[in-house]
Parts: sequence; C-alpha cells; structure tokens
Amino acid sequence: MLDRIAEFFIFGLVPLVVGALAVPEATHAGERTIAGEVTYRERIALPPDAVLVVELADVSLADAPAIVIAKRRIAPTGQVPIRFDIGFDPKAIQKGRTYTLQARITVGERLMFVTGTSHPVDPLAGKPQTVLLKMAR
Repeated sequence: MLDRIAEFFIFGLVPLVVGALAVPEATHAGERTIAGEVTYRERIALPPDAVLVVELADVSLADAPAIVIAKRRIAPTGQVPIRFDIGFDPKAIQKGRTYTLQARITVGERLMFVTGTSHPVDPLAGKPQTVLLKMAR
C-alpha cells in the first residue's frame, strides 16, 4: 500500500505541481505587451539587490501627474541591458494621448538610475523599445 502512495506522489502529484510552477504567468485575453530593454552608459555593476521598475504612463496633461497604465517590477539577474515586458489592456489606450515609458533602478530606498528624458512610445505599435537611464545624483 505504501508503494502505491509513494508511486502516486512521485509520478502523479509531483510532476503536476512542478508543471504548474513552470508555466509562465498567464496573460489576460486581449492583453497587449510592450517589450524591450533598459540600459545605462556608466560602467557600474548593479548590486545583487537592485530592482528595476518600468512603467507605461499617460503624460498627456502637462500640469498633472502621469497616469500609470501598467507597471512591471524586475529583479535583474545580471547586468545591463535588462530585458522587460509590460502587459497592458489596449482599451486603456486612447487616440490623441501621449504615452511614455518611465524606468528606475533602486537599491533598497536609494535611487541609482532613472529615465533622464521623456521616452515617448506608441503602446499599440508593438515595436521593441530601448530605454536609456542616467545616474541619479
């Protein structure tokens, strides 16, 4: 009897759990993606606890804060360039509005790198993006 239970766990339950954990995060029906990479010019290695945050934002209103449409937080496993992809609902994109990608790299509470200039993007175009960061002072 114990052999049958062990066999069930080894050949039945364990592969099921491992398979479920290995499947990438499911995307919602109709979701679109912006993909690309973030880099910077300085020859500085990122600490192992660095975190990259990339945001798709609506910056159409000049005197108002940006409206974040989608956000992705990544713990880089290496150095720059760091690849990213952000899933978003295409229904949130309106014609005639201005959208940008904003990015920052932090270590704990300390800001290391940030988007230096506006990086306009057409979220529905599907073109790969390269976002250049500058060192925060």
